[in-house]
Amino acid sequence: MSNTSIQKKKKILVVEDSRLTSQVITDILNEYGYAVEATAAGEKAVQKACGSNPPDLILMDIELQGEMNGIDAANRILRFRDIPIVFLTANTSGEIFEKIKSVKGYGFVEKGTDKYALLSTVEMALKLHEANREANFYKQVVENSLNEIYVFHPETLKFIMVNRGARENLGYTMAELANMTPLDLKPEFKTENFKKLIGPLTEGKQEKIKFNTVHRRKDGSLYPVEVHLQQHTHSGGNVYVAVVFDLTEIKEMEEELQSREEQLKNITRTAWDAIIMIDEKGRTSFWNPAAEKLFGYRREEVIGKELHRLLVPHEEAYRQYKEAFQRFQFSGKGNVIGKTVEMKARHKNGGLLDVELSINALQHKGGWQAVAVVRDISQRKRLEEELRLLSVTDALTSVYNRRYFTQKLEEEIERAKRSGSKFSLIMLDIDRFKSINDRFGHNAGDCVLKNMTEMIKNRIRKIDCLARWGGEEFVILLPDTPVEKAVILAEELRQNLSQMDIPGVGRVTASFGVAGFRPGDTVDTLVQRADDLMYEAKAAGRNCVRYREECK
Repeated sequence: MSNTSIQKKKKILVVEDSRLTSQVITDILNEYGYAVEATAAGEKAVQKACGSNPPDLILMDIELQGEMNGIDAANRILRFRDIPIVFLTANTSGEIFEKIKSVKGYGFVEKGTDKYALLSTVEMALKLHEANREANFYKQVVENSLNEIYVFHPETLKFIMVNRGARENLGYTMAELANMTPLDLKPEFKTENFKKLIGPLTEGKQEKIKFNTVHRRKDGSLYPVEVHLQQHTHSGGNVYVAVVFDLTEIKEMEEELQSREEQLKNITRTAWDAIIMIDEKGRTSFWNPAAEKLFGYRREEVIGKELHRLLVPHEEAYRQYKEAFQRFQFSGKGNVIGKTVEMKARHKNGGLLDVELSINALQHKGGWQAVAVVRDISQRKRLEEELRLLSVTDALTSVYNRRYFTQKLEEEIERAKRSGSKFSLIMLDIDRFKSINDRFGHNAGDCVLKNMTEMIKNRIRKIDCLARWGGEEFVILLPDTPVEKAVILAEELRQNLSQMDIPGVGRVTASFGVAGFRPGDTVDTLVQRADDLMYEAKAAGRNCVRYREECK
């Protein structure tokens, strides 16, 4: 080992009541490029580990000065900080070994061992801790994914791992799912059919299988899903990993869209379309009653008149029409001939109409005439706007959804980069929301969400953005707001919520995390910081606001 093998100068805290032993260890570690700090008391070790500049690793003696021994000090530290701890021991008796095992540590090294064994133990503990942190990170990504993730055995088909999103949606515990297979969730599948489906993966003919099906919840209800299934190597064998997307909301939106489209068709079927004919000189030659109703002009007011002078709303648009009509007169061709286009038209009263225009050319007596079918699409335009709003809002609470909020946050970050303005984020989560659903039912839980969001909407500014981040978790974007002011608002919202009397439920509370934008922040880093602070509030007893890290 050499100094160059340590890419970053790691800080090590030596907790040892023997000055000689502590000095020997410190000298060895200093020689090999580590930054070393030493203390002889467990209380001091806890204070340093929980401070603003914690060590990267702790070498901890079991017997220490003061009232706190090494085991107690290690347990206290690990409750607040994820720091690798290697114990120093003068003997390896069974009693000592059991004490060390009781702590989530990284093994031990005997006092007096040669320096290479000490250095090897330290370096291995640092590497193992880094590997554990990375593994825990990916584990949390999988566990907290908004999509359902399943891992199951290729032969028995039994579930090995099912993430939280799937468990909560299905209503099963992991203990229950451990004795289940994908067949228990798919009412239409039989074992032979399922194994035939995944055969291309088993045989290596395909890397991924994608299919749509339905899942059965514990309560018997079904919901549509899209399954992406892959085979992965694990521990010398293979496992199947399924990423499952709940299509309930998408299906509901599709059904809503289909319903609205059908409604629009019914409207158009029961209404007469305006049918208009223009002769080779651009004069109106046909004008049916539906045209009268649509544009407000009686037939006698438009026949023989240049129609576009009446209906085209702007001079520039009229000039473009005149140029296009001259080309049409000679060839019967044009940019809109044979097509359906949308445009604005002017009503007799001066108002503008959204219309859909289909034009075809008709040759008559050596000249070209135009036959136009005009349909009022004002209502369809309104419906499309409503559907657009549906795509950016949460169906239950009518606040913005996660996708729209992410877009707004990206825009605010870019604005802050350009102007140097400050803004803040509030993340909040209703405390013990699952127990509310369990005790009072999901309708009561929905009532809690609606009442809370209504209270927040009535309090925040128009420029602020409230969104449902997921489940009972909400987030508020506060432009031009420093953290200290955002904390005041969060505290006010917390108090208001805790004092609300929600019908059928009573009073509820929420935990809040407040984070301000920092240069270099991305959507992910800013949201994660607010989320971490919110979970600090949860850990601190709930019903409180956290806006900075604390070590208690």
